[in-house]
Amino acid sequence: MTWRRDLLANADRTGLKGAAIGWFLNPGFAVATLYRIMRWGQLRGGAPGRLVAIVAWRRIVKGYGCYIDPTAAIGPGLRLPHPIGVVIGAGTVIGADVTVYQHATFGRRTADEARYPVVGDRATIYAGATVIGGIAIGEGAIVAAGALVRRDVPAHGVALSVPADIRAPSAPADIEAR
Repeated sequence: MTWRRDLLANADRTGLKGAAIGWFLNPGFAVATLYRIMRWGQLRGGAPGRLVAIVAWRRIVKGYGCYIDPTAAIGPGLRLPHPIGVVIGAGTVIGADVTVYQHATFGRRTADEARYPVVGDRATIYAGATVIGGIAIGEGAIVAAGALVRRDVPAHGVALSVPADIRAPSAPADIEAR
């Protein structure tokens, strides 16, 4: 279940008691839960679904200072250690078990461009990183704090600096060290 994976990723707990504790003590879990409610309302359609989506979206924005578009597709196990300032644009696709730190931005390069980033499973996006355009962040990749990523990052690769210097892992030992 997607919600359970979000709970484990953010609060390291399970069950109803764990969910209650996670909701009140872990803003990352609260944002992930509200996103799931918002997405359900968006996909359900009709006036009641849209109302649910709008209420959940407003809570995310006003309550947590985070912007997640309801049309963004996010896999289970989303981990948001510090959700403040996170921006996830409309067409962004984020895989399973991805960690996103504060002030990370996912969006398109220009208003005319329709393509958004695709982030692979188990990737980590650190604080202040900007990932823009129709690029792919590979499975297990790392985007360093403050990096500006405008081109693909290979699986288990690392993106550093502005503009990002993309580095592929040099050996299997590099992957195991992470």
